[in-house]
Amino acid sequence: MKIEIEKKYEIIPEDIKIIENNCEFIKEVNNKDYYLDTDEYILIKNKYYFRLRNGKYELKVKSHDPETRLEVSKEFDDEDEINQQLEQFNITLDDVEARVSFDTTRKKYSYQYWEYEVTIDVDNYGFGWMYEIELLFDDDGIDGNKIIEEIREKLWLTAPPPIYWWKMLDAAMYQNIELYELLTEIL
Repeated sequence: MKIEIEKKYEIIPEDIKIIENNCEFIKEVNNKDYYLDTDEYILIKNKYYFRLRNGKYELKVKSHDPETRLEVSKEFDDEDEINQQLEQFNITLDDVEARVSFDTTRKKYSYQYWEYEVTIDVDNYGFGWMYEIELLFDDDGIDGNKIIEEIREKLWLTAPPPIYWWKMLDAAMYQNIELYELLTEIL
């Protein structure tokens, strides 16, 4: 399990140029995401976000600060760990199915800030564009919001956070109105 700390931002040309000029380009990847849940949406109702990305299961247990828009997630990508997490809801992989899906073209960048290896992902996900600044840790005793805001200040990044920061929410608006309504209640 890893702890992921991230914030998402709108795309503005000035920020993209800054990222391209000041961060190390790693690679471009194409992701096919299927977000999975039961008919009753038991996982999403408990802030568990389960996806199949490019054929590999990933589970995120999220918390979100609406004031700073910082997301902190415990991430599981080992199937045994995922099954242990699903057991608390009395479900298995056989009890979930895709509720929304989308493709993302992602440009991955790396930025070294003090001892932190920072990832900046620029995403085109079919329903829009955004970029996210992400840190990965083995524990959650880090002030991720402070670090991310210091990085933005140092790089002169100015894009605001989007009003809606979930790719899944955007996809649900077009693909699954029941899920869309549930997600807007959670916000």
